[in-house]
Order: sequence, then C-alpha cells, then structure tokens
Amino acid sequence: MILSDIPGTPGQFWGEHTTYVGPYKPGPRLVRWLGHGWAYNVIGLVAGLRLFLRRRHADGIVTSGGATGQLFAWLQALVPWGRKPHVMIDCLWHQPQSRLRAFVQRLQIRLAARSVRKFVVWSAHEVEDFAAAFRVPPAQFQFVPFHHTLEDYDYRLRDDGYLFAGGNSDRDYRTLIVAVRPLDVPTWIASTRADLFAGVALPPNARVTPTSEAGFRDALAGAKLVVVPMAGGALRSGGQQTLLNALCMGKPTIAVGRRWAADLMEDRVHGLIVDYGDVKALRAAIEWTLARPAEAKAMAERGRAHARQFSTQRCLETIYEMVSGNAPTVPFRAAACTQAVRERRASGCSATA
Repeated sequence: MILSDIPGTPGQFWGEHTTYVGPYKPGPRLVRWLGHGWAYNVIGLVAGLRLFLRRRHADGIVTSGGATGQLFAWLQALVPWGRKPHVMIDCLWHQPQSRLRAFVQRLQIRLAARSVRKFVVWSAHEVEDFAAAFRVPPAQFQFVPFHHTLEDYDYRLRDDGYLFAGGNSDRDYRTLIVAVRPLDVPTWIASTRADLFAGVALPPNARVTPTSEAGFRDALAGAKLVVVPMAGGALRSGGQQTLLNALCMGKPTIAVGRRWAADLMEDRVHGLIVDYGDVKALRAAIEWTLARPAEAKAMAERGRAHARQFSTQRCLETIYEMVSGNAPTVPFRAAACTQAVRERRASGCSATA
C-alpha cells in the first residue's frame, strides 16, 4: 500500500493500493483567520504528521514538495527506524532573494534529502540546477515529464480567431504584449497577477481578463493559436501544463524558453520555440503561424499526436513504480531529454538559472 497526500483516482492513476491522507485544502474559516498561505501550511503540517503516524503499514509514501512532504521527510530523517521509501513530487521551489532565507531553505531541503528516495522534477535542467542550489547529489533528483490534464473534461474545439496566453506563475507578458502590439490579431491574456502588467500599456488588440479553471480550458479550446510566454532567470521552470494541453487540443503553440520547452516538444515539428525575452523572434513566430495556416495546422496535428503520450496515467504510474521500487532507472523520455540538455550546454547554450 502506498500513502499519498495527493488526491487521485485509485485504479485509474495511482493504482488500487494507494491511500489518500489529507487534509488537502483548508476550510474557509481557517483561511480567514490565518490567510491563504499560512492556512495551507498548517493543513500541510497536519497531513505530514498523519502520514508519519500511519507509515507503519505502508510500503511507500508519495508527497508533494510543500509543507506536507517536507515535514514527513524531516520526521523520517530524525526518527529513522521504520523508515519507508519516500518520493517527493511537485518540487516547485524558487531560490529566495534573501541570503538568510536561501540558507534556511537549503538546510530544509538537505534535511529532507536524508530520507527522500527521489525528488521528482518536471524539467530536465532542474536535476543539475536544484542539485547545485541546494547542495544535494544530482542522483537524488529524477526528471519525469509532466502530463496534460484534459482527461474526463468536456470542451468544444473551435477557432474563434484570437491568440490566447494564460497563467500566473513566472509568466513574461511584457514580451508578449510588445510582440503583438503591431499585429492584427486579437489577444486574450488570462491572469490574476496585476504586477505582471505593471508599467505596460495594453494595445487595442489585447485584453487581460481572468477566468475560471473550466473557462481556461474553454479559452484554449477556442484559440487560433496559443503562446506560453515564460520568464527567464528562475531556478525552476513552469508552463508545462498549459503547453501540453494546448498541443493536445491541436492548437498551433509557441513556447518561450528553450530550456524547458525542448523537454516536451521539438521546435518546428510539434510547435515553435523562441528564446526568453526575444520580442522579434516571438513576433516572427506569431506572424509565421498566421501567414501559413496550412503549415501551422500540419504542425499542430503532429503536436496533438505527440502530446497524447504525456498522459496523467503515464506520469503517475511512473511515480507509483518509482516509490515501489519497480521503475526503470530513467522513465519515459528522460534519457533523451537529459541528453538534449547536455548537447545544448556543450554548444554553449547554458540551462542554468
């Protein structure tokens, strides 16, 4: 039996012998009392303690990289008898600007590493970059490609004529806005982060309108093309879910940031990839997509077929097998992606933050 703080569908994703241990979300009263961040930290600590107390009858543990997983790992490091295999996923860590906070974070992760079998990361470059930042052996990190999240959802594919971009984490909307300013393409940006648009004047063809989770899927389904404009310079890379969902819907897709997007698609085969902050290249990619609809459609169809192999079941079964000790040393596509990163570095294109 595997214990996890991550909700899933037994038999479909996590297997029939996985038990969920929560809580996963704080109640509204706790959020009002403590605020959003602290409320999630508190319930995460409660879930971590519950996992530790129930580990006796488990074969292994899968946790997130937040408060739950870190507390469980610290307890196993400090109380080593009865230790169970522990795989930590969703290691969405940023490096703090403060030296003191960076020092404390490094100590926390190094202590967790004393009992964690593998830290699962969603970008190949994070294996070496996290290892260097937190002074943990690279062998303790495992790259597993992320997955699309469209299973069991209904949406209607169509072309409503607009360029779509969305999300809050590590986005570079400034570059996108400058790129589309002279273009004749309606642009819809879905974000709730006002700070990402500070000092940037929107052109008449662009609007910023937040939407719900279901609305986000519907916006992707109705887009003419999708841009995933990520910012450079961060320790970790995001954007994988939006990219894979757009590809899986058969949308012409442009990703900003080679060091993460190349893990999931091949440039000009499944979609287009441009460098961080390159306004001219992004504008040229958008113009190419609009000017060559037949070629863009063919590329999008290749992207659709390619993205369907990045299923939730494939991803979570790989993690399930990893904690149970049955996973291959390098799971789905990891060897090829890691080699691609090494080749880019050898050619002088650094993947470090």
